[in-house]
Amino acid sequence: MRKYKIVLAIACLFILSVKCSKDEPTPDSELSAIEQAQLIEAKLGPIPTFTCEDGVLIPIYVNGIEVFEDKPDGACDNPDLKGACKVGSRIGRIQGTYENGDPRAEVVWVFFCRRGDNFAQMIGHNTTTGKTCFLELKDGYLPTNTFLQPNVDVPTPKDADYNDAWKAPKAIAIQGCNDCHRSDPFIHSRWVVGAKMPNNPNEPVLPELATPSSPYCIIGPDFKSWELQHINIQGNSCLSCHRLSNINSWNSSNNTDWNLYMPPNNPGSQASDYQEIKDYILNNISMEDVPPCN
Repeated sequence: MRKYKIVLAIACLFILSVKCSKDEPTPDSELSAIEQAQLIEAKLGPIPTFTCEDGVLIPIYVNGIEVFEDKPDGACDNPDLKGACKVGSRIGRIQGTYENGDPRAEVVWVFFCRRGDNFAQMIGHNTTTGKTCFLELKDGYLPTNTFLQPNVDVPTPKDADYNDAWKAPKAIAIQGCNDCHRSDPFIHSRWVVGAKMPNNPNEPVLPELATPSSPYCIIGPDFKSWELQHINIQGNSCLSCHRLSNINSWNSSNNTDWNLYMPPNNPGSQASDYQEIKDYILNNISMEDVPPCN
């Protein structure tokens, strides 16, 4: 099958692709990690702690059966967005709270621990306002398990070593995470949605929250250069549910024909709309900015 520079995302997530690229413009701000945390907590409430050990294992399947050893690239039912079939990565969801600990229903945090990274990442998102933050631990600062995932509680802004543990916002911004997280904070794929909530085996850990009109913006001055855009084709049935963007930096080896899976109730029935999206991307038609935050 012909390879396209495209990632089709359902409600578009985190963290999940690769460590961000290094070619974005350098922001002007010099905020520290703790100063950025203060901006974040003003919009999302307290930044939570987590340990990768509490995350849900992202399963790897071969012929519908979960396996517990690595397979060659592409040799599993649900490779990640790079085509890899490696076991050990974990993802977790944390309910947002107010300062007093009461639940904050509109805020969700998702942490991601990719096998072998030697750090972890987290995204916080307010589903009402669209305010979003990207956080990443410094490489190798915390103790890790055999998969090089932090296996102790990560520091929060209340801890003295927060600045030592977490990257400053400028260091995150120049990585260009928006190359993938361009139209929504959360990127869904067959790989990551295999991880289910412990109390509901039918619900992915990665929340499905976004709509075509959901607001989306990034907290903090360091991220003002990030382009947040989406494809807008009037009357396209795929875009009535999904908000998609062109990932220019990505030529995925895991080239999925979404006609095999979408729409769920009648796969392949919207092939012409799907082709319209691919043509849009291949012809480099300009995208629109996502709806701004409230």
